[in-house]
Amino acid sequence: MKPSRRKFLTSAALAAGGSALLPFGAYGNQRNAMQSVTDYSKLDAALKKPVFRKELFSDAVIIESLELLLRGNNCLYRVRSKDGAEGISVGHPFIAEVSYPMVPKVLRHHFVGKDARNLDQLIYNAIELNVKRQGIPLCVHVAAIEFAILDMMGNRIDKPAGQLVGKLINKEVPIYLGNRLSALRLTEPEESLELVAQDVAETGAKHVKLRAGVGTNLGTDEDNAPGRTEKLIKMAREKFGDDMIISIDGNGSYSVKEAVRIGKLIEEYNYEFYEEPVPWDWYEEQKTVERSLNIPMAGGEEEFGLHAFRYLIGNGVFQILQPDLFYFGGMIRTMQVANMVAAAGLQITPHISGGGLGFLYMLQMVSVCPAAYQYHEFKKFATLDSDGIEIPIESKSEPFESKDGIIQVPLGSGLGVTIDPDYIKTHKVFDA
Repeated sequence: MKPSRRKFLTSAALAAGGSALLPFGAYGNQRNAMQSVTDYSKLDAALKKPVFRKELFSDAVIIESLELLLRGNNCLYRVRSKDGAEGISVGHPFIAEVSYPMVPKVLRHHFVGKDARNLDQLIYNAIELNVKRQGIPLCVHVAAIEFAILDMMGNRIDKPAGQLVGKLINKEVPIYLGNRLSALRLTEPEESLELVAQDVAETGAKHVKLRAGVGTNLGTDEDNAPGRTEKLIKMAREKFGDDMIISIDGNGSYSVKEAVRIGKLIEEYNYEFYEEPVPWDWYEEQKTVERSLNIPMAGGEEEFGLHAFRYLIGNGVFQILQPDLFYFGGMIRTMQVANMVAAAGLQITPHISGGGLGFLYMLQMVSVCPAAYQYHEFKKFATLDSDGIEIPIESKSEPFESKDGIIQVPLGSGLGVTIDPDYIKTHKVFDA
């Protein structure tokens, strides 16, 4: 067991240049000496940093059109500038289909006719000025619109989309396996771990993430079978050995008491991090769990508010922050979280959803992400759209493959891929 793994993470982040926000004593001998008032000045300074690299464009790029393209439940987003540049993205694989009328009704006017070089402000307006509509159903569309604009702007100057929101840091992305959601909870541990072993053999991954509890995000302390999670935790370490890095995700299964009990067990078996043991918005309860354990805590995938991340970071609720690139509204907002994380001496690993082109957006984001955690979530190269149809894409540069658990970031222009035009033609413009 490594009882001070969390201290190592913090020390490593500080050594890399991050400056901790303490005095909110979350570590070492001070970890229980919480102060009543947190100093957010470093986070607020980090939030003021511009993200989109406007200096790469000498002239205005006026967005002439923003189209939502539909086929069944699947959403594509296409933007064009007045001088003929074009960008396209694929929407969230299962949330976009329930809220797509937002695109023409409440989002389009925030972008059409505007200078795309002011993307920081355009994204801010699209989310913050829609205060009565805020939430994940809105954010997934803002994210997809942003991805399309980044694709267009990157194509204009032959730069990858990621390098429009930051400078290249990581050409390679080490992964942790985060797929098999149902299998890891609904099948017997022996069977589910054999499936994980198959994925490890295929990808060469050095880090796997398991699933604890029933995963309903209700904090009910339920499991799919009595003692199943405890058995899974032990068997995974026995099966993969001491060299495999293993983490576990509660997906909000537990109350504080049960979260701590499970946390003590995974500490015993030397797990890497403990993700969302209690429901995502139980901030005080999550902090209680964090103070009761030594293992690093990870979370934030359900968050859609920038101010909420400011609180979570400023108060050390998590040591590894996980904004979802879709749920949180795109790369610019995720980079704002990354800047705060770096200022606090913590770490970040952007979360992705399965299906769609989530893995692609993750690679672009991690390529320029400061304070990045060593490994990043990978749910295989799953490119099924909302209708279960494979999205035909071709990389403009590096092939999509995992070798020894590492994926090369596609460094072609824009999002780094070409989507088959015939696939795009199966969709029709929607205009409410």
